[in-house]
Formats: sequence, structure tokens, C-alpha cells
Amino acid sequence: MTPLDEFDLAASTVTGLVSGTSAWDAPTACADWNVRAVVNHLAHGNAKVAFWAGMGPPAPEGDYLGPSPVEAFTASVAAARSVLASPGLFERTVTTPLGEVPGVFLVHMRVNEYVVHGWDIADATGASTDLLPELAARALEQWRARFGSAPRQPGGPFGPEVDAPEGATAADRLAAFLGRKAVSG
Repeated sequence: MTPLDEFDLAASTVTGLVSGTSAWDAPTACADWNVRAVVNHLAHGNAKVAFWAGMGPPAPEGDYLGPSPVEAFTASVAAARSVLASPGLFERTVTTPLGEVPGVFLVHMRVNEYVVHGWDIADATGASTDLLPELAARALEQWRARFGSAPRQPGGPFGPEVDAPEGATAADRLAAFLGRKAVSG
């Protein structure tokens, strides 16, 4: 599977979750964010791809969903994919909040965001959290390599690791590693 295939699979899965929800105000495992805020965060991240790729201006903070959140999110995914499919991007060096990296890293960033926040949306809306098992397992490996056993910064985007439930899926283990506790019970 190519990096763009992985992007397409993760984006399609999350778009399906977004398209299937009416629970925009439902709380999520992300402190202070409801489903709409998580989806807006993903759309904002999609907008940042062009800037990180050196192909557009910075994406300002704000509402990226407007009155039609599903359509706006879907459009943000298409815009990000268009940038990610740009000839030569994967081989170029791009600047991200994580530093100078090969352009293909932008795909990995989006895929990891889709898997993690897809879990948040699924959990909040009562959908299955058994999302993208291979991609979730790979994301967990990447996050474990990045964080190791180092303590997480208070107030940061990830809380301390929590215990995954018995028989947890790869996505459930990833969420637990990133400090997420299910809100759906």
C-alpha cells in the first residue's frame, strides 16, 4: 500500500464517521472538545498541509466547517489530498512543527491524525472503535518510539497512558497510549 493509499483509506474511514453523525455536540475523549471541534481540528490540519508543503499561506485558526460540516470536511480532505499528490512532494524537504522532514511525512501526519481522532469521533458517537487495524498498529509504534516512557507535559495534547481494556483493538490501544479514556462507556 502506498502512502497515498493509506491516506485515502484513513480519510475515507473518517469521512464515513463524519458523514454518519448528527451528534455534533457529543463530548469526546479530547478534553474541552465535542465532535464538531474534533472534526474542525481535522479540517484545520488538512488546511495546514498546503502551508507545510510550501504551497500556500498559513491556515488561520477558526471555524473550518461553517453551516455544512460534512461538506466542508469532505472538501478539506480533497484539498489536502491534492497537495499530497503533488509531483515530487514526497522527495522534497518540508517544514512542519516537528522540524524539517521529507514531504512524505505529511501523509503520515494526516494518517495518524485521522486514526487517533477517528477513534475520538467513533467513541463519542457510539460507532465501532475498531478502526484501521494496520494503520492504528503502525501509528502506535510511531508514537511509542516518539514518546517512549517519558512523562507527558501537563496541559499538552496527550495525557498519561491509561490501561487499554481487555481485548482492545489496535485503535483502542493507540487511544489508551495517548491518554484517552472512552466517553461512550
